[in-house]
Amino acid sequence: MKTCIIVGAGGRGKDDYAPYIRKSGIMKIVGVAEPDEKKREEFCREHEIQEDMAFADYRELFSRERLSDAVIICTQDRMHLEPTLMAIERGYHIMLEKPISPILDEVDKIEKALDGYDRVFMTGFVLRYTPFVIKLKEIIDGGSIGKIMNMQLNENEGFWHHANSFVRGQWSMEENSAPLIVAKSCHDFDLMIYLINSDIKHVVSYGSNGYFTPENAPGEVPLRCTDGCNFAETCKYNAVDMYTGGEGTYFVHLFECKNDRKSIIDALKENPYGRCVYRCGNNVCDHQVAALNFENGACAVFTVSAFSKRNTRTIKLMGTEGEIGGCIEDGTIVLKRFASDREEHFRVTHDGTKHCGGDSGLIRYFAELMEKDDYKLDKRIFEAHRAVIAAEQSRVKNIS
Repeated sequence: MKTCIIVGAGGRGKDDYAPYIRKSGIMKIVGVAEPDEKKREEFCREHEIQEDMAFADYRELFSRERLSDAVIICTQDRMHLEPTLMAIERGYHIMLEKPISPILDEVDKIEKALDGYDRVFMTGFVLRYTPFVIKLKEIIDGGSIGKIMNMQLNENEGFWHHANSFVRGQWSMEENSAPLIVAKSCHDFDLMIYLINSDIKHVVSYGSNGYFTPENAPGEVPLRCTDGCNFAETCKYNAVDMYTGGEGTYFVHLFECKNDRKSIIDALKENPYGRCVYRCGNNVCDHQVAALNFENGACAVFTVSAFSKRNTRTIKLMGTEGEIGGCIEDGTIVLKRFASDREEHFRVTHDGTKHCGGDSGLIRYFAELMEKDDYKLDKRIFEAHRAVIAAEQSRVKNIS
């Protein structure tokens, strides 16, 4: 059995990848690098990590000779470059959480460091590995819609999800994390490249933080939802309602408090998630669109938006012989061939891991490549990052 060390025991490392690895037995977790002492100790207890394999700093981990077969790097977006280069130097198989980096120069440095690398390198482009996308690509590659001419991909964030993560949460400020389209949607760009099977020739983008600003508040509002707001009963972003009984309960584990109403409200009085969404000072987009022109002549339009009820992805591809589309979260695919009036419906299911089974699919594929000694680097993961960064640069240029 291959062994791995988790670098960054936060949401992705601790709550998503590690539980699946432990449950499936596909690898054995033998170490952790995490600066937060409480998180590190909790991770060690849960995964029976020996004391000498728990590191408060990834630099300490990588100062030693290789201690496992693989590392899964789940540090924050702007903290990927150094541990990745160190892991390459030590000869680990590497799964790096997406985005590789929001900074183009760092993406280039990592790709250059991987030239001729005889170990597996992957990034967290989980959408490729969902049962939905696997089935969709199978149908497309079978020629059912002919040559792809157009693609529409919508990332519907969910108003509650965006408010939590990109207004109140740790991805709210571009300079501390990444622009919305890079942090949230680099794997959507990968998905478009993957399905259309062509490199991107040109990209243009528009968008802004158009709503979560002081001037859009319904009136005089306090800094926090717990400070007594006159609009609390009608505000869909009321933190008390969101986190004690609404969709926001999904994120309460971030508060590190008990799960009862009083404890949650007490936490909201102090933590960033209790702030009024109109007074957070966040600067990432709340809606953005990108138009892409591919080398093979296909065109695609991608939209990411905070203004949806559900957190879903919907997709449609139009070809010379038919069209196909569906909703990833619902697992529904509809194929319409031009030569027939009959619609073909497909339904796929997944194992319940996040991103509609993409998280487990990614880890399984990573383990499979290690077992097969398949070290061929997929250059298109870097193409996706360059394209999404170019989209953000285009957006900034178009609003300046």
